[in-house]
Amino acid sequence: MRALIIIVVSLITFVAYAAQHPAAHIGPKVQHLKKGQMSVYITLERMGELKAPDPGDDKDRVWLRFHNNTRWPLRLDMGAVPSAEYGTAELFFDGLKNGEIVFRNRCHACTTNLLAAGRSLVFSLPRSDLGENRSIRVRFSYGWEDWDDVTAGREPEHYVYFYSSQLPKSRQLSK
Repeated sequence: MRALIIIVVSLITFVAYAAQHPAAHIGPKVQHLKKGQMSVYITLERMGELKAPDPGDDKDRVWLRFHNNTRWPLRLDMGAVPSAEYGTAELFFDGLKNGEIVFRNRCHACTTNLLAAGRSLVFSLPRSDLGENRSIRVRFSYGWEDWDDVTAGREPEHYVYFYSSQLPKSRQLSK
């Protein structure tokens, strides 16, 4: 009988402790690979002109780097670039002005690729896409999400943004 009482008291103590400290029982907290950075983010790589643009392409470009700072792969819609001068891949994005969508740069012939944990890629876009009060947003999904559910709207959409205000002041367009 005494052993049963000890077991019951121990069990009640354990349950009370677990209720007050739930994170202690679900494993380690998710940590960013690079401390002080967001889980997914875009940085400015450089600005300049293409030396040999494809016909119809804007010569004045912005090169951005898309970073995966998580422990999981990210799924992105990507296309091939005409040459390495354009970046690693073509990423598809929405163009926004004052937070409203003004155009969608979507793929017609692209693939959905995984960007591995801790990796990044460089993509470029016309400089005019980042005019005054403009931004872009790139859609992505986490590797654990079922792609069919993502495209069907049964999983949330995830976006990462880059704002024209993140460009150097001397290089911001005012149109």
